[in-house]
Amino acid sequence: MATQFFIETDTDTYGDCYAQSAGNMVLLLSMMREYGMLTDAEPLRPVCLTVDDFDGPPSAGKVKPEKAEVFAVARKAAQDRLDRDDPATTGIPRYKAAYHDGFLITPVEIAAALLAYESRPADRRGQLERSFPEWGRWIAFLRKAATAGIRVL
Repeated sequence: MATQFFIETDTDTYGDCYAQSAGNMVLLLSMMREYGMLTDAEPLRPVCLTVDDFDGPPSAGKVKPEKAEVFAVARKAAQDRLDRDDPATTGIPRYKAAYHDGFLITPVEIAAALLAYESRPADRRGQLERSFPEWGRWIAFLRKAATAGIRVL
């Protein structure tokens, strides 16, 4: 299974895409960790609903009328979990890059990750780009997405 990274757009369409196989994602995340581009921030935990809060199967999404407000709060919490960032971040939270759950890697997180990478010695960066050719494509993709953000699917 592949992880796909899409540059965010102002429309309901996806922008440029970068895809990586599961095996290469492990390597990519390892290199990002080594270069200080990842953080261990934890995701927000959304409000949970129980099966009893739905009319029918939860997958149908038909919430009991008396639970509509709780459902709206849960939906908002879930979206916030996908899109949130910490302005003081030092990189991309690992969970956002590692899982294809619709997380948004924000421009703030991308900028911090690129700053961490670019603060490493040029010869060390060059060595990585030669030993892992896919790395150059990844860095170019991050730079292209730096002002819009990346949706991970």
